[in-house]
Amino acid sequence: MNIKEIAALAGVSVATVSKVLNQKDREISDETRNRVLRVVKDSGYVPYSKRYKSNLQSNHLLGVLISKSYADYNEVIHAIQSAAAAENFAVVTCQLEEFPQQMKILQCNHVDGMILVGSPQNYHSVVEDIQIKQIPCVVVADTPQQNHVFPTVYCQADEAAYAAVSYLIGKGHRKIGCLVGAGSSMTEGYRRALYENNIEFNQSDIFQGDITDSKTQALLDEWLKNGYTAIFCQGSGQVIYIYRRLKENGMAIPEDCSIMAGTDCTYFSLLNPPVTAVKPYFDRVGEQAVARMIELIRKQVVIPTKDVEEVTIVERESVSPPLKEHGKKIVAVGSVNMDETISVGRLPMEGETMIARGVTLLPGGKGANQAVGVGKLGGAAYLIGCVGSDTAGKEIYNHLLNCRVKTDGIRFVDEMCTGKAYINVPIHAAGESTIVVYAGANRQLNVEYIRQQQALFDHAKYCLLSMEIPQETAAYTIQMCSERKIPVILKPAGVDSIHKDLLEAVTYFVPNQKELHTLVPGTGTVEQKVESLYQLGIPNIIVTLGKDGCYLKNSEYAKHFQAAPFKATDSTGGADAFISTLAVYLSEGAPLVQAIGFATYSAGICVTQWGVQSAMTTRAALEMYRAEIMEKFRP
Repeated sequence: MNIKEIAALAGVSVATVSKVLNQKDREISDETRNRVLRVVKDSGYVPYSKRYKSNLQSNHLLGVLISKSYADYNEVIHAIQSAAAAENFAVVTCQLEEFPQQMKILQCNHVDGMILVGSPQNYHSVVEDIQIKQIPCVVVADTPQQNHVFPTVYCQADEAAYAAVSYLIGKGHRKIGCLVGAGSSMTEGYRRALYENNIEFNQSDIFQGDITDSKTQALLDEWLKNGYTAIFCQGSGQVIYIYRRLKENGMAIPEDCSIMAGTDCTYFSLLNPPVTAVKPYFDRVGEQAVARMIELIRKQVVIPTKDVEEVTIVERESVSPPLKEHGKKIVAVGSVNMDETISVGRLPMEGETMIARGVTLLPGGKGANQAVGVGKLGGAAYLIGCVGSDTAGKEIYNHLLNCRVKTDGIRFVDEMCTGKAYINVPIHAAGESTIVVYAGANRQLNVEYIRQQQALFDHAKYCLLSMEIPQETAAYTIQMCSERKIPVILKPAGVDSIHKDLLEAVTYFVPNQKELHTLVPGTGTVEQKVESLYQLGIPNIIVTLGKDGCYLKNSEYAKHFQAAPFKATDSTGGADAFISTLAVYLSEGAPLVQAIGFATYSAGICVTQWGVQSAMTTRAALEMYRAEIMEKFRP
C-alpha cells in the first residue's frame, strides 16, 4: 500500500496524509488526523518502506530539483555537491521547468532521495508526484514562514538582506536601492530593515529581474537615476553589472554610491574597490540539506529543521557614509568641444603668419568645462550636451567619466563632427587668450532634446548654462528651470545680445568684461553698465575681471573683490572654474560673498596651469586656502 491509497481510504488528499505522517498537521482537525492514523495502523503502512531496506542497497545518489531561474543556482548546486561528496554521495541535477521528464531521469538513476530547491507551494504537481512515489525529500527554502510538507532547511536569504541593509543604515544611508532577482525573498529583509529604522518604504526602490536581458537593463539604467546613496545587490551578477554602469555614468564607489552584496564570493576581493558583503551561507545550507537527507535514508526519521546562525558582514571598501557636506546635484547645459590650444609669443595681427611655440589637443567647451569643475570639487555633476560619433566625441565621453561627470545627458550625433575650439594663448601677455569656436554637433542641442532630458533636472540645486548653444535652447532651459525653481547661473559666451525676458529669469548672470561691453555697447564704466543690466531685473550680476578680480551687484552689494594672489599662465579656464566653484559652494549653503571668495581662488589656481579641464581645481587644493578665503571674503 502506498500514500495515495492511504489518502483514498481516509477520504483526504495526499498532502494531508503526508502532513500527518511528518507531524506538520497543526492546521488539520483532530478528527481528520485520527482517521488518517487509523487507516495507517490498520493497513500496516510503513513510511518509505520501499526506500529504507538497508544501507547496503543505497545507490549513494541524490537528485536535486531546482529552477533554472533561481538567482543563486550555481552557488546552491555547488554547496550541495560538496556536502554530498563528503558523505560519498553523487548528485544528479534536474530543472523544475522540465518536470515530469526530469523526474523520469531521477527514477531511472534510482536516486536515494531528492532535494527540492525553492518553495513547494509553487510546484504542487512536483510535490504530489514525490509523495506518491514515496521518495524521501528535503526542501531548501528561502524563508521559515513557508509551510512545507517535507523537512526543510532555510537559506536565511531574508536575514542576509536584513543584516546588509541594516549595516548600510548604520553607516548613515537613507536612500537605499534594492537590486535582486525575480521572486527573491531578500526583499522581505530589505523591507524589515527599513521599517525597523523608521525609513519610508517605496516599492519603486526595489528592482527585480534578469539583468542579462537587454530590456531589463534599459529599465535598470533608468532606475539608477533615482539618486541612491547606496544599493543592496543580491549576488555577484548584480554587483558586477552595477559596478560597470556606475563607472560608465561617471560615478565613484563608494564616494557617489555605496554597494553591498547579500552574499560574498571570491571575485569581490578582486574588484576595485573590493565589495563589502554578507558572509556566504550556501555551504552551511548544502551541509544541512545533505545531512537531513542522509538521516531520512539511513534512519527513517523526519527531523524538521530551523537552524538559525548569526549573519556576519565581510567588510571591505565599497561602503562608506554618504557625503553630507558635498555632492549636491548641479546640471550643466552647454557646449562640448575638443580644444586645440596654440601657444604663441603674442597674438597674431591681421595678415601676419606666426610660428606656434606648441600645440595641445584637450577636451573643452563651456558646458563640459563647468561640469568637470563641479565634479572635481565633489559635486554631483550632470552634463547635457552633444558630441559627434567621431574619435574626438568618444575621447571626450571617456574623459568626462574619469572626471566623475554623469553622462546620461550626452548625445552622440552621427551626421556631424564634435565641436572645435581654437585657442591662441600668448605666453608673454599675462595669459590672456583668444578663442575661435566651431559649433559642430553642439548645434543639435535643441529644445526637443532638452525636453527629453527633463528628468535629469529633478532635485537639481543649480543649472549652469552657457550661450555657445542655440539661443532658443537656452531660453527653453531657463524657462523650464524657472518653473522648477532651479536657480540658473548664465555665462553669456559667444553672443552679441540676449533678450530681456530671458535675463529676467536668470538668478546669477556672470559675464566677463569683454562680454559685458558687447552686451552693453557704448561708453560707460563697468559699474554703470552693470547697473543698466541690473535694472532689467537680474537679481545678481557678477562680472569677472581677470587679474582685477570681480564685481558683484545685487540688492545688498555693489562691490569689487580682488583677484587671488596667483600668477596666470593660461586664462582660458578661469571663468569656468569660477562659475563651477560658485555653484558648488552655494549649493552647500555658503553665503554668496564666501562662495565668490572660493570661486576667485579656484579661478586663480586654475589659470596657473595650461589647459582647462585638466587645470580645474580639486577640492583638496582649494580647501588649503579656506582660512585665508574666510578672512578676506566676509559677508
